[in-house]
Amino acid sequence: GQFFVMMSPQEVLQGGTPRSIAPRAHPYSSKSEAPRATRDEKRRAQHNEVERRRRDKINNWIVQLSKIIPDCSME
Repeated sequence: GQFFVMMSPQEVLQGGTPRSIAPRAHPYSSKSEAPRATRDEKRRAQHNEVERRRRDKINNWIVQLSKIIPDCSME
């Protein structure tokens, strides 16, 4: 692919100017572990429900197709 530089050549080629990095807004701490665990559990439960619905939808389509296609037996 192609890359486009949206800066002047002087800004791109300047290697001596140090750039500052912004500090973290929320530093990591051990007391944030409990909310993270409950959040992960909620996310996992929601994902499981979505996957269950997806599998049910696929299985329903398979059953409908098996009824339409002649000589198809559900094994």
